[in-house]
Amino acid sequence: MVVFLTAFRRRKKLRNITVESTRISALLRRAMVFLGLVFALHIIAMLYFEGMGFVDALWLTFTTVTTVGYGDLSASTLPGRAATILLLYGGGIFVLAKSAGDYFDFRMMQRDKKVKGFWRWNLSEHIVIINTPEHHSEQYLVRLIEQIRASDRFRETPVQILCTVFPDGLPESIKKLGGVVHFQGRADDVHKMQDVNVGEAAAIIVLAGEAQGVYSDGRTFDILHRLSDLKVKATILAECGDDENRARLLSAGADTVIRPIRAYPEMIVRALVAPGSELIIENMFTSNRDEYLRYEVDIRDVLWADVACQFIRDDLGIVIAYIDSASGELECNPSAHTKVQASALFLMVRDQHKTSLSDVERAIARIR
Repeated sequence: MVVFLTAFRRRKKLRNITVESTRISALLRRAMVFLGLVFALHIIAMLYFEGMGFVDALWLTFTTVTTVGYGDLSASTLPGRAATILLLYGGGIFVLAKSAGDYFDFRMMQRDKKVKGFWRWNLSEHIVIINTPEHHSEQYLVRLIEQIRASDRFRETPVQILCTVFPDGLPESIKKLGGVVHFQGRADDVHKMQDVNVGEAAAIIVLAGEAQGVYSDGRTFDILHRLSDLKVKATILAECGDDENRARLLSAGADTVIRPIRAYPEMIVRALVAPGSELIIENMFTSNRDEYLRYEVDIRDVLWADVACQFIRDDLGIVIAYIDSASGELECNPSAHTKVQASALFLMVRDQHKTSLSDVERAIARIR
């Protein structure tokens, strides 16, 4: 019930802001038409009653209606003065002042819509983030957008968030990242998707509300179908809480499906920049196909290229890092010409064939 009332209030606020903005726009248009008519009639009156030239009549009209009143020109005939009183004093000055007030109200309304997420930005070649995590959404979005900005491909790409969690505007921690706006709306609403220009987006990220759960995957499935109905051409990345739903989400239109690992938003950016790399990263967290194992060994004055080649030749796995015996620091993916002084090796080995310590020691002995 509380959720329903909150959503109703948000929709009512959006409707009120939109109606008020439309009303002020209509008032401004009518005022401009009225002022144009008043100015034209006064200029004609000055031409006819005062015998002025067009430029002088125009100058007198504008200096009078703006209350500047230089005094260099003025109406001297009774009909001319009557026309000035009726047209400019009686209508023009009042309408112009009210129009100025309406204009500033209109600008304030526009600003309020932009801040609170009710403004359609008409972006293109941007990244659309649909949904937010159920918990700690602000902190997660900050880290995700920071990673987007850290990539060369998306460093300058605008980001738009479609969500309902920031009714009073984006937090400062997100706004200060630059180039980030949001739109208030439900992620499964086709009209809201059109408002964030999903059809013109470079990439779309569909976040799971819950890290795990069939309901979250069901909602993602629905969002993907709606994006498909809109014939979206952007690269679509979707989070999937249950591995059994991966195939369904891919068939629904997702180009990439990953697990929602909240501690590592970097995976999403990697998947966009280098599709397929997310599978390698996910593989590191499981032992279904490959495992990353540590072997305590003693290696002295051996080139890293020789170590890597020997382990591949012996089909023992791929060496990816070592512990420097002098500093105790982890050296990951060193140069092939690095002379290794190691107290431990890290290998990626197949789950079906786990390399033993004795196999590793024999391989090292053959290098020497």
